[in-house]
Amino acid sequence: MQSMQIEEILERITPVKAVDVGGKTIILRVDLNSSVKGGKLLKGPKIAEHFKTIKMLLDRGAKLVILSHQGRKGRDDFINLKQHRDALQDMLGEGIAFYTWDQDFVSGIKKLKEGQALMLDNTRFLDFEAKNASPTEHAKHEIIKKLASVADLYVLDALSVAHRSHATVVGFIPLLESFAGPVLYSELKALNKVSEIKDNTTLVLGGMKPDDSLPVMQKMLDDGKAKKVLLGGALGELAIIAKGSKLGVKERFLQDKGLLDFVPKLGELIERFDENIMFPVDLAVERNALREEISLAELPTNDMIFDIGEVTANAYSREIKKADLVIMNGPVGKFESYQFAFGTRKVLEALTEASGFTLVGGGDTVTALTRLGFKNKEFGHVSLAGKALLMLLAGERLAGLEALACIGK
Repeated sequence: MQSMQIEEILERITPVKAVDVGGKTIILRVDLNSSVKGGKLLKGPKIAEHFKTIKMLLDRGAKLVILSHQGRKGRDDFINLKQHRDALQDMLGEGIAFYTWDQDFVSGIKKLKEGQALMLDNTRFLDFEAKNASPTEHAKHEIIKKLASVADLYVLDALSVAHRSHATVVGFIPLLESFAGPVLYSELKALNKVSEIKDNTTLVLGGMKPDDSLPVMQKMLDDGKAKKVLLGGALGELAIIAKGSKLGVKERFLQDKGLLDFVPKLGELIERFDENIMFPVDLAVERNALREEISLAELPTNDMIFDIGEVTANAYSREIKKADLVIMNGPVGKFESYQFAFGTRKVLEALTEASGFTLVGGGDTVTALTRLGFKNKEFGHVSLAGKALLMLLAGERLAGLEALACIGK
């Protein structure tokens, strides 16, 4: 991670807390994207955190237009934002107007009074939203221009979308005075602090997105930044395959998900950094509806693998407690199930006991720590961002931050 990059961004952006917003109409881009089960929204940490921003701006007399996305086209979580509005409305104790994109939302915005909010529907219902284009190009779109014409300020409040050059992330920046919301600003302040820790970093990578994790893993190993990399979840299982073992049933699952494509790259990193990378030496499988732990010698198995084993969890805990900086992104097992939450719980416990600074990031990781009874204050910083966080850690530049930092410069 390049500390100067974050320092420079912090110098060039203005937090909205420093601005008088009374009577101003604000377009607020947040990230309320949450888990959905059977069409029902599961209210998660993103909604809770961004509510604080919404409440703060309304209490200061702003007229608020809330924008967010939910899910991706073609997936079960691609739903409208009415449930999100209902959740925020319940927390606020006051009504929040809701408009779909084919309604006259301009008139609705003009009717807002100080301290009132309006939410527009899922931004990804707009065909142009997810097209990567420059802020200037996005600013030319009719809907972006319409919204900007009835607004005074734009506030970007989510690091978790700041890596995307999407219309509602960057399109308002050429048209309106633009500021950083408190969630985004606090993320950058914490990451700037992290960037100042130069040595003895341990990286814990889990979850099901090796395409997000591998670049930061390689970057931090190449730069000598990461002393240890502890792998769990899909990455841990792919590492076992890369070392020549067959998993069995779980391997077919990984193949169906297209994750076996990452084995060669991971194998190359393990060969180059054998002393730095740790992966599971035992695993937990579901056998007769119960948790059973097996060694790698017992592979392949016809039972599904859902967690790291106790020996691995203890070894990871020891490494975590020795580090000056620990960065965790992704749970190391199926934390949603009580019997397979052991590994993730053990790793998170070690982070709470670590003497070094601890950074926990990613939607699933934050959900895991909440469900397992941990509090944000037990960690150095809890980030709502996943991929964007990893990109910053890998030294990559984020389109939304770049656009925000260049205002008037």
